[in-house]
Amino acid sequence: MQQQSPEHSRQTNQPAPVRQVAPGIWKFVLPIPFPLRTVNVYALVGPDGWVLVDTALGTPDARSAFHAALIEAGLHLDQLQAIVLTHHHPDHVGLSGELQARTGVPVYMHSIDEAAVQIIWTNTMGKRFERVSSFFAQHGLPETDLWYNQMETPDRQRIIDVPPHEAFTLVEDSTSLTLAGESYRVIWVPGHSDGQICLWRERDGIFLSADHVLPRITPNIGLYSTRDRPNPLGDFLASLHKVASLPASLVLPGHGEPFTNLAQRIAEIVEHHDMRLQTILALLATRPQHAAALTAQLFQDRLKSDEARRMAVAEVLAHLEYLRYKNQVIQQLANDGTIRYSVV
Repeated sequence: MQQQSPEHSRQTNQPAPVRQVAPGIWKFVLPIPFPLRTVNVYALVGPDGWVLVDTALGTPDARSAFHAALIEAGLHLDQLQAIVLTHHHPDHVGLSGELQARTGVPVYMHSIDEAAVQIIWTNTMGKRFERVSSFFAQHGLPETDLWYNQMETPDRQRIIDVPPHEAFTLVEDSTSLTLAGESYRVIWVPGHSDGQICLWRERDGIFLSADHVLPRITPNIGLYSTRDRPNPLGDFLASLHKVASLPASLVLPGHGEPFTNLAQRIAEIVEHHDMRLQTILALLATRPQHAAALTAQLFQDRLKSDEARRMAVAEVLAHLEYLRYKNQVIQQLANDGTIRYSVV
C-alpha cells in the first residue's frame, strides 16, 4: 500500500485537509452542514490495508471530499479492513452504511451507541424527535422545526445511512482491537453521547479522542430524553478524569486540529463547566426558572437557529440535572405545566 511522508501539507496558512498526522494515521477534514462546518475522520494505515475511524455524512460535497482524500492518501476501498464509529451523531456515522455495504467490513461500535444508531437513524427517527420535542416543551422550549423534518425521506437516507445490526461488532470499555496491524485500547467515555468511545495507542501515546476532548471548544453535553443516561454532565466529567492521566503524545480530535498537553486541555474544560454551574446557581438564586429561560439568559442572541436553541437547552438541562444530583437544586412543577428549578 502506498505510504506518504508524515505531515504532508500544502504551502498555505491553513493545515491541509488531507495529511498524515502521525505514523500510519491520515486525517481527512470533511464538510458538514452544521455550525462546526467540518468533521475529522481518520485512516489508520497498515502494511496490508487500512481502517476508517468515523465516516462523516453522505452529502454530495462530503462524498466528493472523502473520495478525493482517498486518492490523495493513496488508499482504496478494496483494501478497507474495518470501520470504527466513535459515537452515533450523524456527522460521524452518515456514510457508514454505504461503505459497509460496498466492502462487507466489520463495523466496531460501543453497544450503547450501536443501539442508538438503530433507533435514531432508522424509520423510528420521527418518533424519537417527537419524544425529544415533548421533553423540551416540559422545560419551556416551544416546538421547533427540525432539519430532519425539512428533508424528503430519500434525501435523509442518502445523507445518514447506517449498517444493519448484524454488520456491527460490539465493543466495550477496555476492549483491545488490532487495527491496521496496531494495537488500540477502547476507552468508553459517556458524556457527549452515552456510548462514545476513544482509541488509545499505547505504543506511542496516540489518543483518538473523538468528540470527548476538543482543542478549541467544549463538546455539547446535553440531556435530550428521559430514556438517555440521566446525568450526562456527571458522566462527562468522570470520563474526563478517566483519561486525564494518559501519557498522550498527540491527541487527534473529532473536530479541530491535533494537539498536545491533554491534561491541560481537560483542566480548561472542567473549569468552563464549573463556571457555568456557578452562573446557573446565581441565576436561580433570584427565582425558580425553567431550562429555556435560563438558556436565553446564558446565551442571549448567540443562538441563530432552532437546532442551536435545542442543543443549548439540552446543555443547560445537563447542568441542572448535575446540580440536582448534587442536591443543590430541586425541580418544581409550575402552574403552566413546565418544570422549574430552584436552589435548595
